[in-house]
This record gives sequence, C-alpha cells and structure tokens, in this order.
Amino acid sequence: MIRSLKLLVLALLMAVCAVAAVTTEPSLYSLDDNVKILNSDSLEIELYNASNCNLVQFINYFCGDCRRYAATFKRLSWKLYDWRRVISVIVIDCAQERNVQICRTYNVMQTPTLRFFPPHFRRNEMDIGIEIKKREPNEILSILAEYISNIKFTQREHPNFEPINASDNVFNADEDCSVVGYTVMVYQPKSSTIGRDLIFGLLTWPTVTVRIVDNQRLFRNFGLNPVNEKLAIMDCVGNVISLQPEADTIPAFVASVTEYLQSAGYTSLPPLATTPAPKVSEFNLDEEQSVIMATVLREQPKVYRADLEQAIDQLLFKELAKVKSYKGDKILALQNMINLLRIFSPLNANGKLLLDRIYNYVKSINYSGELSGDAYQLQVKNIASKLPKVFKSQRYIGCIGSGPFLRGFTCSLWTLFHYLTVQSGKTAVLPPGAVLHTIHGFVSHFFGCKECVDHFLDMAERRKLFDVSTYDEEILWLWGAHNEVNKRLAGDTTEDPKFPKTQYPTPNLCAKCHNPNWNLNEVVSFLKEIYDSKNLSTFGLVTHVGYD
Repeated sequence: MIRSLKLLVLALLMAVCAVAAVTTEPSLYSLDDNVKILNSDSLEIELYNASNCNLVQFINYFCGDCRRYAATFKRLSWKLYDWRRVISVIVIDCAQERNVQICRTYNVMQTPTLRFFPPHFRRNEMDIGIEIKKREPNEILSILAEYISNIKFTQREHPNFEPINASDNVFNADEDCSVVGYTVMVYQPKSSTIGRDLIFGLLTWPTVTVRIVDNQRLFRNFGLNPVNEKLAIMDCVGNVISLQPEADTIPAFVASVTEYLQSAGYTSLPPLATTPAPKVSEFNLDEEQSVIMATVLREQPKVYRADLEQAIDQLLFKELAKVKSYKGDKILALQNMINLLRIFSPLNANGKLLLDRIYNYVKSINYSGELSGDAYQLQVKNIASKLPKVFKSQRYIGCIGSGPFLRGFTCSLWTLFHYLTVQSGKTAVLPPGAVLHTIHGFVSHFFGCKECVDHFLDMAERRKLFDVSTYDEEILWLWGAHNEVNKRLAGDTTEDPKFPKTQYPTPNLCAKCHNPNWNLNEVVSFLKEIYDSKNLSTFGLVTHVGYD
C-alpha cells in the first residue's frame, strides 16, 4: 500500500512537471570560471560586436572527455582572466537542442573543439574560426599569444604589438595620466618574443602601455645610452628611467616593472577569485529524483521505456541533426539509423508514426544526392509538430544519475543499442549484424564525443565487428564491447558512485553466467530476457496508454 502511494505521488509529480516544468540546462562552467555561456542566439552577435578576440570551446555536456577536460580548461580560463583586455572565453554546449544549429553551422562534429576568433568576426563559408588542437593550457597560451600579437587592435585600451619606429611619437603631452600613466619600452632582438610576452605579462596594469623596441639605437631618442639597454619606463610627463631586470627572462622583466610601479603607488587589477569545483556528492536530488533513485536501486535490473525515449529524442533532434550536410555514406548512415529505430520502435503509436514519416522523408534522398542539416532539422520538427507530443517523459529513470553530468544520455544510448540487438534477433526482420553496422555508421558520422568515437572504432576493428554472422553473436559483441568500456572507465572521474562500472551481469544477477568464466549461452539468455520488449517498464512515464 505504501509503495503504491509513493508511485501515485511520483506519477502526479511527473504529470505536473510535464505541463509546467522548465528544463534546467546543466553546464560544466559558469561566469565564476571567466567563461561566458552562450547559445545559438547570442554567439555570432558576440563574435561580431567584440573588439576583443574570443576563444570558444564547443562541448557536449554528456561527453566524458568534455567532463574530464573541464578542470583543465578552467585552469586555462583562469589564466586568461589576466588577458581579459584582449580575449574573452566562451562555451557553447552542443548537447542542448537550441544550440544544434550553431554547432552545425560551425561544423562541430566532435567535442571538445576549441576555436579562436579575431575581433569583429563575421563567418563565411571559408572561415569558421581557427581550430586549436592542443589541450594543455601552456601550449594553448603560446598559440593564442601568437594569434593575438598579429592583430592590429584599434581601441585605446588595447596593446600595440608593432615595434616602435623612428617616427613614432611615444610620448604624448596631451595624454591623460589616469589613462596611460606609464609607457614601458622593451628591447626585442630578432627571433625573440620577449617584448610580445612582456605585453601579455603586464595586461593586468591597465594604465601601462608596453612598446617593443627592435633597434636599440632608438633608446637614444629618450635620452638613454643605447648600449646594453633592454628595458625602460617613461611616465606620463616624459621622464624616462632605465630598469635593470635580474635576468633576460619574462618573469624577471615583469618583476622589474611591477616593483617600480608598486613603488610609485600603482596597483594591478586583482586576479580572478577561484574556488574548488564542488564535488558531485555535494548535490542533493529533489523529491522526484529521490523517489526514482530509490526505486531503481531497490528493484531488479529493468529496461525502462523512459530511457529508450530519451535516447531516441536526443538522437532525432540533436545528435543526427548536427551534421552540416548528408551525402554518400552519411545519408546512408542516417537512413539506416532511422529505419532501425522505425522497425524496432519502443515508442507509443504517435512515436512510431513520427519515425515512419521521418524515414519516408530521408529515404527519398539517394546515395549520390545531398540533404542539408538545416533541411533535416526543419523537416523533423515540422513532422513532430503535426503529431500529439511523443516524448513526454523528459527524464531518465534507469539511467538517472546521482549527480549532474552522470550517466544520462550515454547510459540510455547503450540501453537502446542493447535493446535493438535483442529485438533484431527476436524478429529476424534484418540480417544478422545489421544493427552493429548501423551503430558503427552512427558513431562514425554523428556521435559528438571524439574520445568515445576513437575507442569504439578501435574496438570495432579489434573485435571484428563486421565478421559477426549470427544474431546471438551480435548480442554478445555489443555486450563484450560494453563491458570493455566499463572496465576502462571503472574508477574514472565520470563514474557515478551509486552505479559503479562493473562487468555485467554480476554474479548476484546471473549466477549461471559465471562458471567461473563467462558462460556465453547463459549470458545471451539473460540479455534476451532483460532487453525483451515484453519486459519494458513504463515506470516514470506520464502515462502507459498507447504502448503495445
């Protein structure tokens, strides 16, 4: 009775949420990280209006590689806070449906992707930013310094990376001392970047201008002995003082200038206040999530229709829609995936009608033809708009995570793939191996997590995916691949502590599957039972009406 009451309360909560809930978009970053979170509506406006450069990271929040990289990228963005006079840091989450179009426009097929954009950037077919393939902060800083130093900034607060020439009037008697209190002059020999790097090192001093001198004789113009002169500073009334750094290094040059400025009563801009990232365990589940979590942990393993729906929803409207154009192998991969979902659809009657209509649309494009990503997304939304709402759950059940960014879509995708291999073997509508071939095409052409793609394609080759010749082999191939992934990720920072990565099924779930090694016949039987369509649970759905 108590359990029934709890389920009734959960059903009521879900019904209310389905009507009135506003989806909260998870994010790996915040303004506190010196990161702007933008979207399809705001990115290009920001890039075009910016007098600064911009570094943009395109991510998928569900991607394990993106989540692992977040801590490293935050260290980079914290360092770039000192460069905020010349560059801003932006993040776009391609896993959010509203950002699919902008990620497609910028041809972001795998994440994380880093792109550099100069001031007042305007996209065209030949220019969608400069991709940065390095990952380590110091390597990226070096690349950014090179790009930024080649830009001729136009606004007063920006640095000038051009060397002083004999005709330059470095001293301006009309200059407001509160705007430019000091001008630092630094000698930069050929093949050296010490002047450029000093400019970056002193960006936290807004009233200081740094100018590069590539000809030591020019120091004579300021009343200094040009012999061995390397560093000098001029105040706003024209007084010039030679500085003597302890070494010919950037830290020594920065220290010398900093010491002088502090002695004159000046202070630099404060650094970014950073705090450690909160631990996942510090997040509390709401009442609805707590009921779901308790139920899932208490009951025997099940496959929930809600998880399958979530996976298909994200596939149709996000993952498959990110491609700029489908042609050749990509259009074939798209057709195969939609057809597979259509044949073995776990959706309600309206969902099956949706898949049928999408398939009829995409199959009309032949191999030598072409379909744009914009056209696909528009047509899918148009078809969905003419049907009663299909995807009502908008929450994970069996794939619920105990904290943000845990499990979710990737869990539901594995669940869907296992379900498809079992259904294919049960019905024999498609030939053995067809499901694996379709999954391979999807991963190769559409999946957004680069690390996941690389690992899967490696497994496909090592485990000889294309040699699978029976339905049972197909089920076991995916099972073995999934366990390999679980073994690799066990103990990883992306692992959910409530749902540890184990070799599935564990002995307590299927004793006969262990003898003591794997008994493959028993494993196949276990998987066929768990993933059979007749055993799908409707727990977590707003209604079970309309399902077979």
